[in-house]
Amino acid sequence: MSHTIGRRLGVTAFVAALALGAAPVLAAPAFAATAKAPKASKVHSAAQDPSPVDTLMRDAEVRYADAHWNWTAWNDSTPVAFGADQPNYQCAEFVARSLAAAGLIPGLSPDAPQNDYFTYHAPNGEVYDLLLISDLPQYHNLADYLHDSGIGVDLGDHPELAQPGDVVVTYAGPDGTKSHTGLVVTAQTPTSEPLVDGHNHARIDYGYHYFAPSHLVQLVPNALAEVWTWTLEQELLHGPWQPTPTPSGPGNTAPHLAPRLMGDPAGPQV
Repeated sequence: MSHTIGRRLGVTAFVAALALGAAPVLAAPAFAATAKAPKASKVHSAAQDPSPVDTLMRDAEVRYADAHWNWTAWNDSTPVAFGADQPNYQCAEFVARSLAAAGLIPGLSPDAPQNDYFTYHAPNGEVYDLLLISDLPQYHNLADYLHDSGIGVDLGDHPELAQPGDVVVTYAGPDGTKSHTGLVVTAQTPTSEPLVDGHNHARIDYGYHYFAPSHLVQLVPNALAEVWTWTLEQELLHGPWQPTPTPSGPGNTAPHLAPRLMGDPAGPQV
């Protein structure tokens, strides 16, 4: 993480207060059509007591993932069978939209057009391809965003530390590079490894080690305050920030995007 907790204390309380005030938004309207009580097994329980905002944030991610794991596309709720391909709604996009549903990608809604995820103009002035997890040198991918924003820390293969809302990354691409990703939806129990929802192939409550070789990217405590503090800090450095949406063509997917999507992820799918 590029910023220390000490530097952030001055604004974290302010941002957390804003987040608490906006907490009902996490449950609606984004989930108005699919509102349901979280599964009992999916209630977040961390080793240290989570803040109310963290609990809301993680529940929002899991709720989105559980409601969209079998969608054909981000804007097409036609269900596909368990294990079926989803070439128009791949793994990184699914995880990114789950993060956006919890407010962890400033300026992006979980219902934003696909192009806005393809060229996400972040507060630090970088452009991220949030439809990508593979390591392609010409793109800043989803893993880069998690690191650069300070909300995600790669812990390596540590399923015992996984909590709902954390991210799993598979390293099965060429030369051991990133190839796949999914969202943790349940923590490890005495009888089960953590369970993960993922796309392409469509998976719900799938075992963590099916994503092997796996790394856990853990969300930092108070990640919502972290990302909005980062946004404010970047505005101090670079001036007022506005995300720049990319014009969307028919179906909200530009023609130049299709060949790249077909090549992502670079490794085997589970």
